[in-house]
Amino acid sequence: MKTIYKAIFIFSVALFAQNMTAQKATISGTVTDSQSPLPGATIILSNNQKATTDFSGYFTIQDVRSGSLELQIAYIGYETKNIKIEVKDNQQVRLGIIRLETNSKELSEVVVSGMSQRNSEARALNMQKKSMSIVNVIAADGIGKLPDRNAAETVQRMPGVSIERDQGEGRFVSVRGLPPFWSSTTINGNRIPTAEEETTSRATAFDFFPSDLIAYVEATKALTPDMDGDAIGGSVNFTTQTAPTKRTIKASIFSGYNQKSDKGIYSGSITIGDKSKNGKFGYIINGTYWDRNWATDNYEARRNGDQGVYRLELRDYTGVRKTTGLNGAMEFNPSSRDKIFLKATYGGLSDTETHYKHRIRFDKFNSTTNALTVEQQDIHNELMTQFIGIDLGGKHQLANGNLDWSLASYRNQFKYGNIPNAEDNSYFLIQFNQTGVGVKPEYLNTVPVANGGAGGPRAYWAADGGMLDPNNPKSIFDFYSDPNFKTDPTKMKFSTLELYKISIVERDNIIAAVNYEHNFNESLKMKFGAKLTDKDRIATFRDEYYNWVGSPTPYLSNYGSDLINQPGGTDYMRRETGTNIGNTFGPVLSGNGMNNLFNTSQANLVLNPVDSQIPELGKGLGRNFNVGETTSSAYAMATYSITDKWTVLGGVRVTNTITQVTGKTVENNVVIDAENTKTYTSVLPMLHIKYTPVENLNLRFATTRTFARPNFGDISPAGSLNTIDGEYAGGNPNLNPTYSWNFDLLGEYFLDEVGVINAGVFYKSITDPIFDDTYQGTINGIPNIEISSPTNGGNAWIGGVEFGITKRFSFLPGFLKYFGTQINATFMNSEMTLGQNTNNPNGRKVSTPYQAKELYNLQLFYETGKLNVRAAFNHKGAYAISFDANAKNTDMNDIYYGKYNSLDFSASYKVGDHFTIFSDLNNVLNEPLMYHFGETPNRPKQVEYYGAKFNLGLKYNL
Repeated sequence: MKTIYKAIFIFSVALFAQNMTAQKATISGTVTDSQSPLPGATIILSNNQKATTDFSGYFTIQDVRSGSLELQIAYIGYETKNIKIEVKDNQQVRLGIIRLETNSKELSEVVVSGMSQRNSEARALNMQKKSMSIVNVIAADGIGKLPDRNAAETVQRMPGVSIERDQGEGRFVSVRGLPPFWSSTTINGNRIPTAEEETTSRATAFDFFPSDLIAYVEATKALTPDMDGDAIGGSVNFTTQTAPTKRTIKASIFSGYNQKSDKGIYSGSITIGDKSKNGKFGYIINGTYWDRNWATDNYEARRNGDQGVYRLELRDYTGVRKTTGLNGAMEFNPSSRDKIFLKATYGGLSDTETHYKHRIRFDKFNSTTNALTVEQQDIHNELMTQFIGIDLGGKHQLANGNLDWSLASYRNQFKYGNIPNAEDNSYFLIQFNQTGVGVKPEYLNTVPVANGGAGGPRAYWAADGGMLDPNNPKSIFDFYSDPNFKTDPTKMKFSTLELYKISIVERDNIIAAVNYEHNFNESLKMKFGAKLTDKDRIATFRDEYYNWVGSPTPYLSNYGSDLINQPGGTDYMRRETGTNIGNTFGPVLSGNGMNNLFNTSQANLVLNPVDSQIPELGKGLGRNFNVGETTSSAYAMATYSITDKWTVLGGVRVTNTITQVTGKTVENNVVIDAENTKTYTSVLPMLHIKYTPVENLNLRFATTRTFARPNFGDISPAGSLNTIDGEYAGGNPNLNPTYSWNFDLLGEYFLDEVGVINAGVFYKSITDPIFDDTYQGTINGIPNIEISSPTNGGNAWIGGVEFGITKRFSFLPGFLKYFGTQINATFMNSEMTLGQNTNNPNGRKVSTPYQAKELYNLQLFYETGKLNVRAAFNHKGAYAISFDANAKNTDMNDIYYGKYNSLDFSASYKVGDHFTIFSDLNNVLNEPLMYHFGETPNRPKQVEYYGAKFNLGLKYNL
């Protein structure tokens, strides 16, 4: 690796020296429309020299011979512009700002002004058209056309891209049906540190990052060597906003309503930017704030050992989420050939949550009294995520090439807020139990262990002969024998108090990169580069349970002044299922009441060492570990235009990874230090071929090798046992990275009126895929534990087809010509072989984890010069997230993330030159998020409803 770096350094210095002594004429400029830069514009000189504008609309043409020349600038949806130029030897021709006008002929009677959807699509399609890789692009002015409020939600409309949600908001991004941690999500080209409450993967939860800060989103399906290679599915890059070409002031404010919480939503944003008169200095500052009330109705069916449900949890969430986003960027152009930039980005999410959980303990059913125990858990917490990033870089134009460099540092942190106090900030829970609650005996059944059952009372799903029927949801909640039953605070006895504490800080202390591109002639360009990332991650975890000692154990009624009616309790699941189970929810502790109980009862609370998961007792070790990781990469690539129609890009990237994990483990009942270091080098060749038989048609082929590093939690040196929920999660420090050979074939035809038709196929051959092996077993002498641990599987493959069309109906008469559509779909299949075992001597064959068989988006829009109305439907098929490698001829213990459909509406109307009124309606269908056991959804594990949301607001654009 050192030899590669040294060679690149020597070659770059030699080229730099050559360039300093061989200056020739150069033409440069910036292409914009009336508002913004136009990236991907085609620049052609009359001597056939060519260039393409970058993200900022900037272009340079080097090594230009003297004489009279004509410059042509072409862009989809805009009038082609021609400029005559007189060029002298060694002259630097600076054309400054070149503004293009929209193509009135193509627009017909549709008048589009300012930041229209059409302009947004033109930018995106031009970037896609000119790229040498297979990529989809969304521009900032297109993001706001639908109610997508964070970075993750902006990409769900792209072909082959899906998202996972939490509390109804997008979080994790998945590309082509592969796990989120098999793809890379980056900001300004760099992977973002991960910090999330429960996830220990490398996938970033993007709910902290508001979409208002984004200038462009690029989803690259086939990588090039100058990109980080740890992205099997693909790479999704969010580019933050940069300095504009002229004074810019934008502002928006809106308010809304959340149906489930029956409360309001509030948001505002502002953007200010400008460029100095001499064009050398520019800046932009934009900030956004989003405050929304939310609510979720959820039920979860817990099981262990067999299909029977031993505990049914009725969960009712309410809360307030506040997102803050800040972005600042400055750039300095000391000359037309040099640019220095500085970017600073902040994203923060605060989620104050009150959560009431009613746990129906079917396993504590007494067949003599036909009664069981109901556990009421009152939960209060604040989840906080804070991200900050700083990027410093430069771009320098040399005589026959371009040099760019960057230094960046990022930090991401998750922690709990000061609940119940500043010293014990945690996920805070107090449990009360009411015994002797009557239930209908027909809901319970006992299957002997010899017959594969648990040997105790359980409720069963209809698929297994029981009374719980997800096709008749009301039946799930009809188990109480007394139709007027309501939990009684005088019978709800204190059981336990829990402080669940997590803190995660992940830092990319330094990311240093340098790239040099040399233009040998009009046909051949070579590019070299290197990148170094130094990362560390610190994770601490404690789960403390406290029992009551001393004075008599209190009942819920002892805290009468702190009791409230459960927020939204009577409406729990009523709209979705027709049930009245919410009427059984009695008084609960308020958030302040919970804090008061804890802070005034310290003398009566004593730690329960049996159920607590704390490192000093040798428990919870799998969640307490530190990671130090250094990655270094070097690459070389060449782009060769064989003819005007054929272009080839080829090269190789070499990446070295050193990962050190330190933590604790238990040997012979003694807690000892544990450390493991894993080093490996990844060689990643890549080849792209682009054929353009006519101007608007691209045929593309790519073969690339990429990889995915093991998740942080997967390489933990120990495991964690949760005796309360009967779950054990273990690590495996010796996991190998996953590699994939990727093959892509795509055709795309760009329509005259800012549209495109594309279709393609892809195939991935994967080695050493990592999956969670989940099965029922015994840990520390405790039976019926759901054990999960990561392991490398056998070979795997995934293949699929995708297609899309964006088309305006301008050929139709009258008002129909203002309609248009955007459709894309991806259909996939896959296979992976799990490890060999007694039940499966050749290994069990399953799909790859997180691989949905279909993803598709349908949009219908109506757009005139002032009015824009859109309806968007999104579908994501079901997929498995974990497998039971020991299962034989059954998927009973495999866990699936259920299919999901969403429908959103948006509308905007432009008033005058500067104001726009907008509204949107989100999650109209209110379909549930669902996890289920087995491929068919007849054994739910978790079902969650969010309700619809409505917003109305005003935008101002100078």
